[in-house]
Amino acid sequence: MQRLLDALSALQRRHALLLFLVLGALLFAVDGWRHRAPELRAPAVAGSGQDASQWLEDEVLYREALARGLDDGDLIVRRRLVQKMRLLLEAGVDVAEPREAELRDWVAQHPSRYGGLARLSLQHVFLSRGRHGDQLPADASALAPRLATADATELATLSDPHPGGTRLDGVDAAELERLFGGQLAQQLRELPMGEWQGPLASSLGLHFVRILQRETRAPDFAAVRERAQRDWLLEQRRAQTRLALERLKARYGLSGSAQP
Repeated sequence: MQRLLDALSALQRRHALLLFLVLGALLFAVDGWRHRAPELRAPAVAGSGQDASQWLEDEVLYREALARGLDDGDLIVRRRLVQKMRLLLEAGVDVAEPREAELRDWVAQHPSRYGGLARLSLQHVFLSRGRHGDQLPADASALAPRLATADATELATLSDPHPGGTRLDGVDAAELERLFGGQLAQQLRELPMGEWQGPLASSLGLHFVRILQRETRAPDFAAVRERAQRDWLLEQRRAQTRLALERLKARYGLSGSAQP
C-alpha cells in the first residue's frame, strides 16, 4: 500500500500540470451535465391539432423568451398570469353544502330574488353614454351630491331623456326589464330603499335610482330551493376566494385598503 502511495506521489510531482488539466476538464464536464437543458419531449395529446415538431418549436421559443426575461413588464403576460392565479384560488375553495336552516334564512333574506317582484316604485336620473361620451364618469361624480336635495322638478332637469322618465310608480318585473335591461333590472329588485344608489351601469349609460316602494311575493321555498342552493354556494365561494386573496395581500405586506 505504501508503495502505491509513493508511486502516486511521484506521478503527481512529475505530471502535476497534466493532472490539473484532466481534473479541470472532468469538473467542467460534470458542471455542464448538471446544468444542461432538460430533454424536450412533445406531449402525446390525441386530437390536439398540433404536431410534435410544432410543439417543440413553441416550447423552445417559450423557454428562450423566459430566459431572456421577455415576460418582464409585458401587460398581456401579466394579465394572463393574474387570471390563472385567480382561477387557481377559486379552484382551491371547498365549500360545504348549506344546512336546511341556512338555506331557508338565505331565501328569507332575498325575498325579491326568490319570491318575485310584484310592483316597484322609484325615482330615476339618467346620464346618456351617447351624450356625455368620455365625460360620463366625471359628470356622474359631479351629479351625485346634488341628488339628495333635488326636488321632482329639478330631477327632470338633471336627467337626460329616458323612456321611464324620472319617476315610475307600480311597475312590474317585465316592465322594469323592458326599461332598464335584464342586468340593471335585477339590481333594482334588491336595492335598499330610501337612499339614492348609483351610478348603476346599463348599456345606455349610468343611472341613479331611489327606491320608494317595493311589493314582493312570498317565496315558495320548495320551488326555489335548488336555485337558492346554487346561489348560496356561489356566494360562499366568492367570500372564501376574497379571504384567500386577503391572505396573499397580507403575505406581501398589503392591507385590504392598500392602494397601489
